[in-house]
Amino acid sequence: MIRRFYKAVLKAYIKEVDGTGISIFRIAYSIVLLMEVLQIFYFRHLIFDYIPYLKPYEIDFTPALIAWMISLLFLALGLYTRIAALCNYIFSLVFLATISTYEYHMFYVYMGVNFLLLFVNVSQVNSLDRLLLKFKYSNTRFTYNPPVTVSVLNYYILILVAIAFVYFDSVFFKLSSYNWLNGLGMWLPASLPQITHFDTSLILNNKWLSLGLGYLTLLFETIFIFTFFRRRWRVWLMIVGIGLHIGIVVQFAIPWFGLGVTALYLLLVPAKWWRKFKDSLRFREPALTIYYDEECPLCNRTKIFLYYFDVCKALDFKGVQTYGFDDQRLVGIDRGELLDNIYSITKNGKTLKGVDTYAFALKRLPVFILPGLIISLPGVYQIAKYVYGVVARNRFVERCTEENCGYTPPSFPADVDQIKITHHHTVKDLKVHLIIAGLFILILLQINVTYNSKLIKEIKNITGISSLSAERSLVRMSANVTKISKALLGITSHAVFMDGHFEGYNHIIGVEAELPNSERIWLPIIDKQGHPDIYAYSFTFVKWTFRVNSPTINHENLVKGLRDFTTFWAINNDVPLDAVKYNVYVKSTAVPKKWQHDFLREQMSKPWTKAGIVYWKEGVFVSELPFIE
Repeated sequence: MIRRFYKAVLKAYIKEVDGTGISIFRIAYSIVLLMEVLQIFYFRHLIFDYIPYLKPYEIDFTPALIAWMISLLFLALGLYTRIAALCNYIFSLVFLATISTYEYHMFYVYMGVNFLLLFVNVSQVNSLDRLLLKFKYSNTRFTYNPPVTVSVLNYYILILVAIAFVYFDSVFFKLSSYNWLNGLGMWLPASLPQITHFDTSLILNNKWLSLGLGYLTLLFETIFIFTFFRRRWRVWLMIVGIGLHIGIVVQFAIPWFGLGVTALYLLLVPAKWWRKFKDSLRFREPALTIYYDEECPLCNRTKIFLYYFDVCKALDFKGVQTYGFDDQRLVGIDRGELLDNIYSITKNGKTLKGVDTYAFALKRLPVFILPGLIISLPGVYQIAKYVYGVVARNRFVERCTEENCGYTPPSFPADVDQIKITHHHTVKDLKVHLIIAGLFILILLQINVTYNSKLIKEIKNITGISSLSAERSLVRMSANVTKISKALLGITSHAVFMDGHFEGYNHIIGVEAELPNSERIWLPIIDKQGHPDIYAYSFTFVKWTFRVNSPTINHENLVKGLRDFTTFWAINNDVPLDAVKYNVYVKSTAVPKKWQHDFLREQMSKPWTKAGIVYWKEGVFVSELPFIE
C-alpha cells in the first residue's frame, strides 16, 4: 500500500500542467482574504479592545493589520511571493489562530491554505515574480520565457486540505443529524431570518428543490474526497461546488466563506478552459506595431514589460534594425532618428512617435488604461514628453561591433530537481519523500479530528468503547493534538449548520438607538425584518448570532455583546455615550421539524416586542432587560 501511494505521489509530482489555474486561484483567494482582513481592520476595536475604544487592548494591532494587508497585495500580485506567503501565514497565526469569540468556520480554511501557500507553486504564471525572472535572464539578443507548467500536486494538495478534508469530517456530523438526513440541512437555516440575509422564498417554497439541495450537499460532500482527483469527475464537481457556494454568498451572511471556497474550486477548472478564455480576449490584429532599438537594453525591457501585460495581444514589437529600415511606412524618417526615438504605426496607418506611442499603447492594456489616459492630459503630456526626451538621449545602448557582436549564451536558472544528493538520489527524490511524509501527517491529523466527530461518538457509545479507560485517555490525547492542528493548520472539526445551532432558537434580538432629540436609529446589527445587517457579516455574524445571542440566551454574554456593539456604533458615529439609550427588541420565531411553505416570510412578518433598555451612565453600562432575564 505504501509503495502504491509512493508511486501515485511520484506520478502526480512528475505530471506537469498549465499553471494558469493556480495563479487565478492565488489572485482570487488573496483578494477574498484581503477583504476579510479589511473587515477585521474596521472592527479591530470591537474585536480586540476589552471595551471598544474605552478600554483598549495593551497592543495596538493597527500596524500589524496594515502590514498583513500589504503582504496580501504582494501575494495577489505574485511579487516576492514566498516572502509574502510567509508573512501572511505569520499574521494568520497571530490573528486567526488566536481569535476566540469571533472565530468562524472560514478561519480554519484560511489557516490550512495559508500554510500550504508556503510550499505550493502559485507564482509560475500571472505574477510579477515571473516578470522579474524574464528581466533577470533576458538580454538584447535573447528573451527568456520561464516555464508555464507546475506539478499537478500543487492543485491536488490545496483541494485535499481545504475542501476534501473539510467535507470528509463534516459528513461524520451530518450523518447523525436529523435535519440533514431529512433534507432540511439547507432549507432550515435559509428559512430563519436571523441566519439568512436575503429572502429566497422563491426557492424555499419549492419543496423538492429545497430538500433536494440539502440531499445534494450531503451526497456531494460524501463523494468529494474520493473523486476530485479523477478527470471525468472534475468539471461536475466544480460546477456543483461553485453553485452551492455562490448560493451561500446569496443566502447567508458569510460572503467571504462562500467566495473563498469558490476561489478554491477554480483549481478544478480545466486548463483548456483558461486557454480558450485567453484566446477570446485577443485582438484579431494588433492595434499598434512598435519599432524598438534592438541594441538598447532599456527598450528590450520595455518590450518585455508591455508584452507581459498585453493579455489582449494588442501590441506587436518589431526591431528597427531587422524590420524598421525596410518598412515603406517609415521610409521618410532618418535612420538615426528611428534609432533615437521609438516609432509606432497604428492598424489604421497613423505614425506615432515617443510619448504618443506609449500613451496609445498603455490605453490598449487593461491594467494601464488609467496611466495611459493621465499621460494624455494637457500639462502631464508635456512633462512626460520632456522626461521621455531626457531618457531617450541618455539611454545606454549595446551597438554591435567586431569585439562584442558575438552571441553570448544566456544563463538559465538551474533545474534544482536534478541536483544529486547521493549517488542514487536527487533533490526530486527528497522532495517526493518529504511530500509523502507531509501528506501522511496531514491525513493522520484529519483522522484524529474525525475520530471525535458526532457519528463516531455515537458508535462508540453504542458499542461500549467510550466507557473504556484507554478510550478516555485516547480522547484526551486526541483533543490536545486537535488544538495544535487547529491553530497551525486549520485541521479541526466541521460541525457546520448542525441541529444544535438552531434547536430552540425561537427569538431574534434587535437594537434601536434613541437619541436626546427623540430621533430613533435602528442599529445595523439585525435589520427590522430580522436579517443580519452590515455589523453582522462574516465573523461578526457568528459572534452576534451564536455567542451574543444564541438558542439559549446567556444573560452575561448578551449584556457584554450589547455593550460592545452599541459602544462601537456610538463612537464610530460620534454619538455621546451618556446621551443615548438603546431599546432592545425581541422577535419571536419558530424552528420547524419539517418543510413548510412560506415559512421564512411568516417569521419575517412577526412583530417586535420591546424587551428592555441598555445605556451608559457615569461610566457604567446599565442593562434593564426584564423580559430577557
